[in-house]
Amino acid sequence: MRIQVTLIPPESKKLISHAVVSLDVVEKARQDGIILVGASTTCAFLLEELLDKKITEGYGCGITIPRGACIMQEMLDSIRQRGYARIWVLEKGELCEEPKIDAVLNNMGSEDVFIKGANAIDPDGNAGILLGSSIGGTAGRAYGVAMAKGIKIIIPVGLEKMIPTPILKAAAEAGSHRMDYSMGMPVGILPFHGMVVDEVEAIKILTGAEAIPISAGGVDGAAGAITLVIKGSEKAVKNSLEIVNSVKGTIEPKVMAPECKNCKYPRCSLGEKA
Repeated sequence: MRIQVTLIPPESKKLISHAVVSLDVVEKARQDGIILVGASTTCAFLLEELLDKKITEGYGCGITIPRGACIMQEMLDSIRQRGYARIWVLEKGELCEEPKIDAVLNNMGSEDVFIKGANAIDPDGNAGILLGSSIGGTAGRAYGVAMAKGIKIIIPVGLEKMIPTPILKAAAEAGSHRMDYSMGMPVGILPFHGMVVDEVEAIKILTGAEAIPISAGGVDGAAGAITLVIKGSEKAVKNSLEIVNSVKGTIEPKVMAPECKNCKYPRCSLGEKA
């Protein structure tokens, strides 16, 4: 059986979150261990799944808006208060209040899970995370520890974020202190290795069907959309269609960027003019 479906970005994020939560390693960590979730709009949907709670705002971090790369107001406040963006930690399924990232990382082991959304994915499936902070942000802080300990890293990222440039080349060209001008925050890129879960992998995880991207983009609210052909057994494809239909109509969590005059983020060319 073969069908064609289209997902806009928030629908893709919801689909991907379904798949990530269904993974055995996530379920095991949810029952017996620690799940560290970094801030991102994709992870907002995942947190909804893990917490059984509707998320509407305050769960993103770095964002791209028409004026350029930026940061959500809530996360800017968190960075100024804590030195890093807000994180969410579940220990044996219970949400920890005001977790300290160094203490969390110190307690994590190889059966625990670190989940962080990405800003870019290349055609070979390599992911990259934009770094606005000069000290590497949450991702930079946690990545080395996760790799050293063998903590399981899961990277939910939609195909809307695919770039034609290999991640390593993109990382070599970026850097917040290398830019003479930047629309919004200048950033570096951290090549981020782990289990990448995009729409194709999500369909495979959830149903066993094969998803093949055949076009991308759209208009009238479908900017960033991905169109897929899904094929496989009748049972798997019908299950896929049911899941896709269940995420149709999903809307993006609310994001609020700071006013440039209140932000004054270092090296942001727009902030310098405010």
